[in-house]
Amino acid sequence: MLQITNLTSNRQFKIRNFDEDKIATLNAHPGLRYDGKTDGYYKFSGNYYLLDNLGELIESFEIAILVHKSYPNTFPIIALLDDKIDRLDEFHVNELGIVCIEHTYIANKLANEGLRIYDFVNYYLHKYFSWALVKKSGVAVLLQEWAHHDEGTIQVYETLFEISDKIQIASFLNNYLAVHKIGRNDKCYCGCGKKLKYCHYDAALFLKNIPRKEIEKDIALFK
Repeated sequence: MLQITNLTSNRQFKIRNFDEDKIATLNAHPGLRYDGKTDGYYKFSGNYYLLDNLGELIESFEIAILVHKSYPNTFPIIALLDDKIDRLDEFHVNELGIVCIEHTYIANKLANEGLRIYDFVNYYLHKYFSWALVKKSGVAVLLQEWAHHDEGTIQVYETLFEISDKIQIASFLNNYLAVHKIGRNDKCYCGCGKKLKYCHYDAALFLKNIPRKEIEKDIALFK
């Protein structure tokens, strides 16, 4: 699960609005239904059917999906309505059944780009429930996942910059905060001497999805 996800590229067909997205999602996942809008959220609920590569049922999960009215610039919320996955930190589920399905910084990036429900369900639900079942089986030694809280944030930066040295990461973040506009021809913030466009340009663009005050606080994690 340790990767910076991009669900806004390589789309197979166009979805122009919420109604089209809703229809595409329900057609692809017949166990789900649309319950309407309540308290500022579009709500889907029902059963998500986890299928294998041959289309055979592995397991079904009773869930609710909440999509904020700011759609498509929002990251949906997943709530477990059954007890097939334990409500424990190790499964990234809180006591209310809400699944922490992605790190906040990556979720923010996807929301800012505009995230379709269809893409979210197809990617994240299959990925999460497959991962959870393997972990639950007790043979999950090789599974990768974001750690909780500050440790997870450290992992995100290490993955983003492809750097594990804490001093280098702190320097990168400080150099990024020192400028107010990202220039492709500027020297890269990693200090290698290359132009940004030939080095960590995509990583610098990713940082635009994180409030500068959050980055300022995160620097303390690398001291």
